[in-house]
Amino acid sequence: MLAKTDADAVRAHNRRAVLDHLRRVRTASRKSISEATGLSVSAASAIANTLIKAGLLTEIEEDERLARRGRPGKGLQIAGPAAIVAAAKIAVGEVALRVSDYSGATLGETRSEHELAGWGEREIVGEIVALLRELGFHGGGCPLPRKIVVSVQGKTDSGLTKILWSPALKARDIAIAAPLSALTGADVSVFNDCSMMPEAFRWNEEFEALDFATLFMGFGVGMGLRLGGATFQGKRSSAVEFGHINHIPGGALCRCGNRGCIEAYAGDYAIWRRATGRPGEVPTRRISDAEMGRLADAARAGEPAPLAAFEEAGTAIGYGLGRIFTLIDPLPIVFTGSGADAMDLMEPAIRRGIFESSIDGFGKDMRFTLAEDVDALIFDAATAYALAALDETFARAGAETREAA
Repeated sequence: MLAKTDADAVRAHNRRAVLDHLRRVRTASRKSISEATGLSVSAASAIANTLIKAGLLTEIEEDERLARRGRPGKGLQIAGPAAIVAAAKIAVGEVALRVSDYSGATLGETRSEHELAGWGEREIVGEIVALLRELGFHGGGCPLPRKIVVSVQGKTDSGLTKILWSPALKARDIAIAAPLSALTGADVSVFNDCSMMPEAFRWNEEFEALDFATLFMGFGVGMGLRLGGATFQGKRSSAVEFGHINHIPGGALCRCGNRGCIEAYAGDYAIWRRATGRPGEVPTRRISDAEMGRLADAARAGEPAPLAAFEEAGTAIGYGLGRIFTLIDPLPIVFTGSGADAMDLMEPAIRRGIFESSIDGFGKDMRFTLAEDVDALIFDAATAYALAALDETFARAGAETREAA
């Protein structure tokens, strides 16, 4: 016989399995949940009834065409009104916010443009709260988010509480989770935006059970890794610093202050300075997507300097991936950011770089995918993480109930 703690853990696991399945398929019958999760029909039905009673699931009438075959059944869906989550994004020049319900539906989205360089804890937390109020989700009797995930350009601590460093900010070690939680009542987590990106594919069947990586190319170069069913989290910080792997010792100057980093060849400022003949310059401003688009068009037209710049960027990315593939085996890659808009110019060099830097060219034919809207990807990732965290909380909270095992 299972001890009480073991039985409670089993029930929590089964609830998570039901919620997880419904997040993947959106609508399912009790029978299909049983088939997908391996639970007995009676267990799946008992868990569903418990989650309905808790307000986490809702019943809907099945499609009329299916109903004609027999007695109409009830489909199950995640109940949107059960909770609210918020995803905040801090980047160079802006703070943005998306609020979603428990089903993942977007309830509101807004952003504000600021020069953030001189900001600290008070300004960052105050702006996120102001954006929540703007959308009607803080103060005055309005609903409050249960979970807030803050994604930031730069490094964050492994405890998910503070910004260690960001190109958008001069200050270091900015603890924002505790004061933001105190003002909103929400549980708050702080992540590096690139490291968070694989969460956007958590419930995507195409990536289910796959190890894969997301690779951002834009103001910087960053990677997120999904390994063994979990998004990689470092012991000291949340960032996977792919962009700061050394590509050429003593090479081009990187924004981080070192020389020869992958980012010093593949970041948008690196491509811009190579294409425009400014080899030693590290611009503090963000190179606009429009400027990068013009450089890409010039390269496609055969202009030598822009063409060489994109080829060098692809080579740096390829050599970096080849080294990663040597360490942990080849992975499918999802590319995003302004640099991904020029994949037609860089992909041959990327694949050649993988071939030249990995054992026997292993991984040169790995599948590449493009995610065009990087802002949406960051919001989707942060929202998915927040919803999964609530699923875990709710699954454990009902441990006193006694569904069929």
